[in-house]
Amino acid sequence: MHFIRKFLASLKSAFGRDKTARRQAILDNAELKQLKAVKRVQTEHEVDLLRIKFTEQLKRVKERETQTTRDYKEFLAMIDEMKSQIVEAYPEMPKVMALIIHQHAKQLIDDMWNNPNEHLQNQCRVRFTRFVRVVYDDTTQGLITEQHGKTPENTLKLIENMDTSS
Repeated sequence: MHFIRKFLASLKSAFGRDKTARRQAILDNAELKQLKAVKRVQTEHEVDLLRIKFTEQLKRVKERETQTTRDYKEFLAMIDEMKSQIVEAYPEMPKVMALIIHQHAKQLIDDMWNNPNEHLQNQCRVRFTRFVRVVYDDTTQGLITEQHGKTPENTLKLIENMDTSS
């Protein structure tokens, strides 16, 4: 009998511990589910914030690129105007030379625009500025001087020097 009592006591104890362990497991599981739900909500919130941030960044990049494209087109229109002024200042010059000057200016603009390295981009900007200044000086001189030269000599020399130094 002692043996049976001991056996029943151990069964009760085992079932009691098992029941307590099951209760604890249920509580732990519920706690994990709640923690998981909180983490999911936090993650969704963070994703929403990132989505808003990236959407706004995309808008800014699009606006910046649109402005850059407008600026580029404006530069191109200005060098078209510059070509017309060169032709007007040097009427005896072959039109192909004005086109060469125009193409050189366009290449300088493209170099400035398409160079990913900021330092090199600034160097291109300086070269373009120097080029435009020389073209302006030659064109102005050609328009105000009674005796038109046949070609804008300083501009052509600068193109030659730029092409040989590259």
